[in-house]
Amino acid sequence: MDFTIFLKEFFELCIFPSLLILGTFIVDWLRVKTEEIKQNTKSEKEKKYLDMIYNTIKVCVIATNQTYVDSLKKQGRFDTEAQKNAFQ
Repeated sequence: MDFTIFLKEFFELCIFPSLLILGTFIVDWLRVKTEEIKQNTKSEKEKKYLDMIYNTIKVCVIATNQTYVDSLKKQGRFDTEAQKNAFQ
């Protein structure tokens, strides 16, 4: 088996679904790290942009999970192709 084919299949079958499933954990970890960075900086501009980045990521992950993944899981149609589309 070609190594690039193996990597492609590995990402499609293991990494992409894991990222979607672990989305809420990723958001929580980002929240904690954002707060740590904000405590170590004095710049209000940096704090503002950190909040904007965190909120954007949070909204994207939650929206994707709620609107796409949850509905497909209920229908039993959360296959590899659907996982790739959700990740993109």
